Amino acid sequence: MTERPELFIGGRWQRSAGSETVEVRNPATGGRVGSAALGTPADMDAAVAAARSSFDSGVWASVAPSERAEVLHRAADLLEQRAPELAVSITSELGCPLWFSEKAHVPNPIRHTRYYADMARDFAYDETRTDGTNASLVTQEPVGVVAAITPWNGPLSTPSLKLAPALAAGCSIILKPPPETPLTAYAFADALLEAGLPEGVLSIVPADREAGQHLVAHPDVDKIAFTGSSAAGKKIMATAAERIARVTLELGGKSAAILLEDADVATVVPALLPMAMMVNGQACIAQTRVLVPRSLEARVVEALAEAMRALRVGDPMASDTMIGPMVSERQRDRVAGYVTTGRDEGARVVTGGDRLVLPSELAAGWFVPPTLLAGVHNSMRVAQEEIFGPVMAVIVYDDEDDAVAIANDSVYGLSGSVWSADAERAVRVARRVRTGMVSINGMPQSYGSPFGGYKQSGIGREMGPEGFKAFLETKSIAVGL
Repeated sequence: MTERPELFIGGRWQRSAGSETVEVRNPATGGRVGSAALGTPADMDAAVAAARSSFDSGVWASVAPSERAEVLHRAADLLEQRAPELAVSITSELGCPLWFSEKAHVPNPIRHTRYYADMARDFAYDETRTDGTNASLVTQEPVGVVAAITPWNGPLSTPSLKLAPALAAGCSIILKPPPETPLTAYAFADALLEAGLPEGVLSIVPADREAGQHLVAHPDVDKIAFTGSSAAGKKIMATAAERIARVTLELGGKSAAILLEDADVATVVPALLPMAMMVNGQACIAQTRVLVPRSLEARVVEALAEAMRALRVGDPMASDTMIGPMVSERQRDRVAGYVTTGRDEGARVVTGGDRLVLPSELAAGWFVPPTLLAGVHNSMRVAQEEIFGPVMAVIVYDDEDDAVAIANDSVYGLSGSVWSADAERAVRVARRVRTGMVSINGMPQSYGSPFGGYKQSGIGREMGPEGFKAFLETKSIAVGL
C-alpha cells in the first residue's frame, strides 16, 4: 500500500489546507491500494506562489540548459531504478495489464524525460535574422508558470509529456493528477527532489475539479497544459481566454480504422485489436470505429468477434491477461450504458455486452467484456461519442470517398488508421482524413513525432520538438548590424 498524507508544494512535503483524502481502490478486486490527500484552492494558491517566486527569481529558468539537462537525466535514472515497483503501482491504481505497464507506462516517461533533457541541452534558443539593413536576435524563453492537469489513464506517462518539456524549457510547474490515480505521479516528486531540482519549481497536488478550476483561473498561471475530455477542455479554454493564457489541449477522440477492399483481413485483425484495446480500451487514440467495404463486412465482423472472444479478461497482474477492469465503478457503468444505448439504436451486439462471470477474488472488480457492435451507422451515439472502454463498432461504407466522409464525420480528429495492400494508396487516403495522426497498416509513429489532434481533439501538440516549443515564448530583439 502507498500512503501519501502530504502534498508536494514547491519542493516540500506539507499537509493540505483541507482534510479531504481519497481512498484508492484496486479496480480488479476493490481492495485498498492506499490513500492520498487532496488539495484545496488554498493549496493551489500556495503552489502557484512557489512557482511564481521560483520562476521570477531565475533559480531554474536562468540556469544553463545543460544544467537542467543533468537534473532531468538524474531523475530519469532514478525512475528507472524503480521501474518494477512503478509498474505494479500503475496497474494497482489503473487496472491495465501489468505487462503493458512494464512495456509502455513506465519506460515511456523515462524516455520522454531523457529526450527533453537532451533537447534542453541541444536546442538553438537564439537566431540572428537580417534583411541586409537591420538585424534582430530572435530568442526563445520559458513561458513561465505552467499548470499541468492530467487524466487517470496514464498515471506516469501523461504527466511526463508536460513535466519533462516544461522543466527542460526552464518553466516552473504545478501538476494536478486526478483523484482516481493520485499515487504514482508522486514518483516525479521523489526523483526530481533527489536529482537536485531547486525548491519552488515543482508542485504535485492531486485534487478534484473545483481545485483544478481554481488553478486554471489563477492569474499567475501563464500556461495550462491539459489532457482530458473535450467538454473539460472547452471550459479550460474559456477560462484561459479571460487573460489570454497559453493553452495546450489534448482532448478526446473517436478514431476510424479504414479497411480498404484489398486489405488482408487475417493480417489486419490481430494488428488492429491492440490499437483498440490498449489500456482496456481507455485510450483517446483507440481505433474504435472500424470502417469496412460491404464486400468485407461479414468476414471482418466474424474475424473481429473471434479474436475478441479469445482475449483473456481477468487479473491484470497475470501475464496472460489482455483486458483488465475499468478504472472505476462509474466508468464500468458508463461503458455498459453505451452498449445498451447501441442496442437501443439498432446495433447488433456480436460478442460481449453482458456482465462477466469471474473468479470470486475478482467479483468486486469493474470489468467490461470486449464488445463488438455491428450494423452501426455513423449517426449513432456509439459511433459519435467517446466510449472509453473495450467496445468496437463496425460501420459499412460504399466506396473510398464514402469511407473518408464517414471518418471525417466526427467532432473529433485525433488519430486513425488505413489498411491496404497498396501502401501508396493508403497514404493518399490518410492525407484526406482530418486527424492529427494516422497509421498505415498499424505502423507505430516514429518517436519524436508530434501528438495531438484537429477539431475538438485539441489545440497544440505534445511530444517531439513541438512539445518542447509549446513551453517557450518567442522574443525579437533589434540589435542592428
